[in-house]
Amino acid sequence: MNESIIEKKRILKSIRDRILAVSLTLVGLGVVLVYSASCVKAGNAGFDLTYLKKQLIWLGIGVCTMLFMSYINIERLRRFAAPLFVVLLVMLAAVLVPGIGTKVNGASRWLRFGGFNMQPSEIAKIGMVIVMASYLSRYTGKSLPFFRGFVPAVMMTGMVLGLIMLEPDFGTSALIGAVMGSMIVVGGARLIHTLIAFAGTLPPAAYIAIAKMDYIASRIHAWHSGDKDGKGYQIWMSKVALGSGGLTGMGLGEGVSKLYYLPEAHTDFILAIAGQELGLVGTVVIILLFAILVYEGMRLVKHAPSKFTALVAYGITAVIGLQAVFNIAVVTASIPPKGISLPFISFGGSGLCVALAMIGTLVSITRIEPEVPVKVDVEPVLGLESSEYEERKVA
Repeated sequence: MNESIIEKKRILKSIRDRILAVSLTLVGLGVVLVYSASCVKAGNAGFDLTYLKKQLIWLGIGVCTMLFMSYINIERLRRFAAPLFVVLLVMLAAVLVPGIGTKVNGASRWLRFGGFNMQPSEIAKIGMVIVMASYLSRYTGKSLPFFRGFVPAVMMTGMVLGLIMLEPDFGTSALIGAVMGSMIVVGGARLIHTLIAFAGTLPPAAYIAIAKMDYIASRIHAWHSGDKDGKGYQIWMSKVALGSGGLTGMGLGEGVSKLYYLPEAHTDFILAIAGQELGLVGTVVIILLFAILVYEGMRLVKHAPSKFTALVAYGITAVIGLQAVFNIAVVTASIPPKGISLPFISFGGSGLCVALAMIGTLVSITRIEPEVPVKVDVEPVLGLESSEYEERKVA
């Protein structure tokens, strides 16, 4: 067997092993922290396993989804990109229809099945990565043609973001917008085209900002002023929880902020509970685990066998990494609250299943049999040699 193939198999195996080890470690931490943060809230008085049971059920579904995604040929998903995009639009529109979508805290983001809620915007994270990767991989040149390549990509992204913002869910729309934008850039968009698209988004963004001015302004003011009351209460209590944990924490299960002091302790602000119970050491470990996962994801981008798989690996890594960064920034009061959960750790069925499906997709890419590249005269993509992506000959 060709020596380069043996080396590439070794690299891909090491990437796969580390991605699985880190992600499953984060999931394990999440189960423990969800129980610790929710056991009192679930029972109202005493202890209850309601949230833990739901999380374990979703975890079982998520693991099955991860295994399924890890053994399918990811390249075959390219042919389903168009119908997948249509399904995403239908699901995102369905949550806005009274009687179909479920409204919680003033936002229509869920479709209800039995006793469980499913959030289409979470599915859109991985769905749009596959759709955009399939679309961009059609173009092998250094830059995307403006009208035939760049404009349709921006329009597809805009349609999805518009529906998500109507829920309203500004945090998820910002996350997906940032990931899709970066995918378009690394997929070959020219700088001038990117600037034009950015300028084009300013009018609708300004309109939405004006329509929601009171809501947005109050959040920004509460974040900036450090107000302990009203909309600033949650941010303040998050900082209290993190600070009270000290270096090593109060001990697992011993945190007091979850006793109705910190709202959403088991979802968006679960890292604050981790900081209080596991201390700075535990918080840093969690952050380092995410950093390792992002690093291994970017290694996979470099060693991916095609432009499509490289873009999928990049998009998934960007979703997980940016979502973790957004959540950590909110919990530490570095940015205003956005309602974004911490991947693998926060309570939530749709988020956990989608995160594990993403890991399964990355694993699937590492299982693709390496081939001996044949150099062809094409432009490089994503900063890698063109031979990494074009015609290949099986050894």
